[in-house]
Amino acid sequence: MHGDIAPPWERFPDYERYTLGWRMGSGEDWLGLWGVFLEQLAPDRETRIAYLRRHPPAPISWAGAVHKVLHPTGRADGEDEGEEGDEDEDEGDEDDPIAAASRRSALLDEGLIASDVSFTIWLGQQDGVCWPWESYETPEEAARYNTREFWFWSRQVAALRRGDGWTPPAVPEGWGACASALASGDAGPIEPRDGLLSLARLLCAGYVKAPWQLGLELTDFADSFEDDMGYVDAFRLWGMSAFDDAHQLRRYLEATRVPPGWEAWIAEHFPVD
Repeated sequence: MHGDIAPPWERFPDYERYTLGWRMGSGEDWLGLWGVFLEQLAPDRETRIAYLRRHPPAPISWAGAVHKVLHPTGRADGEDEGEEGDEDEDEGDEDDPIAAASRRSALLDEGLIASDVSFTIWLGQQDGVCWPWESYETPEEAARYNTREFWFWSRQVAALRRGDGWTPPAVPEGWGACASALASGDAGPIEPRDGLLSLARLLCAGYVKAPWQLGLELTDFADSFEDDMGYVDAFRLWGMSAFDDAHQLRRYLEATRVPPGWEAWIAEHFPVD
């Protein structure tokens, strides 16, 4: 195989670690292609370091995969790197979190992995702004079925809004509830019972508020992924799609001043390294 195959975190930055795309979609196909490329790549560290440095740093959740690129063991095909990103650690270390943490630390120091890098990769691939209503008739649909890319779009547009001459386009009728949030950056009052619409309005405004900022309680969580989910459940859906690593999550929790009572819930639903 000739040429250079982009690593999966660069090819599919909008795939979160939970998506089936790494097991049953185009991500799985790319992992197989990448594996064939790695099998043909010279095994010495210098060659493999050079390969990795030709591409953006990997998300921290891919640390195990990056480690395997640098330390091939004869099965560097990536077939087990799937929806969890990279959690198939080297044999003997699967149950050794200290060893895994040490590897992550070393890769961070080398600049081969980084926090919150997928958004930067995604942004560099954009040619202008792709408005979500071009693909989804309602904001609820975009919030539920394209949560991660909606979040990336939200961050892109928030930066544009901070610049001079921000003029948002007219939104179609089905997105009318989000027009003011998109234009002003203010989502206005949130209706906790309309979780997906509330999430969409906040994404259009450029900032997702935590449930505790809205006065909601853990008892408001229904553990639902249905269309009628409340805001705490919609926030769970967003968090599963938005946070790639513990550094990124911790920054958000500190900024929103998470109450101690929510910490166990966060750890359960957003399991990041």
